Amino acid sequence: MENDSMEKLADFLTGEKALRDKEQSIENAKKEAIKEEKNKRRRDIVEGKAKLKEDPVQKKKVVQNIKLFEWSAPERYQIKLQSKNFLIIVVISLLFISLLAVLGKYYLIAAIISVLFVIYAAGSTKPLIAKHKITARGIETVGKLYEWYMLEDFYFCKKGNMYTLLVQTKLNFPKALVLLCNEKDKDPIFVILQKKLLYRDIRKKLSKVDVLSFGEYVPLERI
Repeated sequence: MENDSMEKLADFLTGEKALRDKEQSIENAKKEAIKEEKNKRRRDIVEGKAKLKEDPVQKKKVVQNIKLFEWSAPERYQIKLQSKNFLIIVVISLLFISLLAVLGKYYLIAAIISVLFVIYAAGSTKPLIAKHKITARGIETVGKLYEWYMLEDFYFCKKGNMYTLLVQTKLNFPKALVLLCNEKDKDPIFVILQKKLLYRDIRKKLSKVDVLSFGEYVPLERI
């Protein structure tokens, strides 16, 4: 019972339920249209306006979750944290924390300490290796399958010798799948995805924060 409640809550937060309901409403509309067409043909046959012939059977296509491509890559970029640089950040943060303590902004102090901890943890530990799969039904990552109807478009960014694959979704969360890949994996990933999704042109929309996080945008003509 508790698991069902958690799954319903997750569906609500990510927007998957809304997407499934939309897909179902489209499917129901198609069935109603087919039913109406058959009824019209029956009336035409009864009234002698059409001859009886076998109706073509429209079957729903069943898509098996067949693996099309699989690759492994770090789950995030490795942050190179030098002791001197981190010490400077800590000193500046301590000065700022002292000022916030005088002002009584304790929630901001907690936020700064949390950010420092995240920076230290990310810089002192190596990222784990994650496996990603593209299947006939969608993209599977971290044990979660995102079906094609949940996905919008995709594009690549390059940072150092790694590529970042960003797949925009139609969900409330996550808004985008961020997957790293190597040079050798980029081409087969693109070949498969471009048959299902459009390649997004964002060369004029990428902010400096995005470039710092994901790397430089790779336009379609350079893929």
